[in-house]
Amino acid sequence: MSGVFIAFEGGEGAGKSTQARRLQNALAADGYRPLLLHEPGSTALGDYLRAYLVDGRALSSPAELLLFAAARAELVSRVIAPQLAAGGIVIADRFAGSTVAYQGYGRGLNLAQIAWLNDFATAGRYPDLTILLDIDPAIGMERVRSRQPELGIASGATPNRFEDETLAFHRAIRRGFRQQAADSPAGWRLIPGAGSIADVAAAVRGAVCPLLAGRPLPSAGAG
Repeated sequence: MSGVFIAFEGGEGAGKSTQARRLQNALAADGYRPLLLHEPGSTALGDYLRAYLVDGRALSSPAELLLFAAARAELVSRVIAPQLAAGGIVIADRFAGSTVAYQGYGRGLNLAQIAWLNDFATAGRYPDLTILLDIDPAIGMERVRSRQPELGIASGATPNRFEDETLAFHRAIRRGFRQQAADSPAGWRLIPGAGSIADVAAAVRGAVCPLLAGRPLPSAGAG
C-alpha cells in the first residue's frame, strides 16, 4: 500500500506547526507511525538553508525561490519519496503551496515559472491532502508578536524575513493560498484557523480520516 502525504499550509501565526504536531500525536496514539517534517529543513541541506533563509539577511527574490526549491528537492528525494514508497504517513509543515503563495503572490515572481520549478523539485509528488489553516493576517501577526517573548525574541527584533514583512505582503500571501485551495478543491481543505486549538484539531482530524479509512496499522518493524 502506498503512503499518505499530508501538508499544512497557511500564513504566519495560522497554527500550522501546532496542528501538525497534534495530528502526528493523534495518529501515533491510533497506532500509526507518522513522520513529521518541516520546510525548509528535515535534512542536513535543508537545515543549513533554513538558517540562512529565516535570519533576515538581504536576499534577492529569485535567489530566495531557488534556495527553497533546493531544500525541497533534497527533502523529497532523501526523505519523503522513500517514506511514501514504504507505505508510511508523512506530515509536512509547509510544502510547495508556500512557494506559490510567498514567492509568487507575495514577491510577485512568475507563477508559471514557479509551477515548473515546483514540479522539478518535487518530481511531481504532491500531497494527497493539503490543509490550509486560513486566518486574517492581522490576527496571525498579532499571534506572532505575542509569542516572541516566549521565544526569547526582543521587542523590535527581526524574528525572520517573512514575519517582518508588511501586512499588505501577508494579505497577498493569503490570497495566494486561498486561490490554490479554490483551484484544487479535491486536494485542498480550507479550515478556519482562528478557532481554539482543540476545535481546529477536530476539523483537521475530520479532513484526514477519509485518507486513512481501511488503512491497516503498521506491523512490527514497518515504517
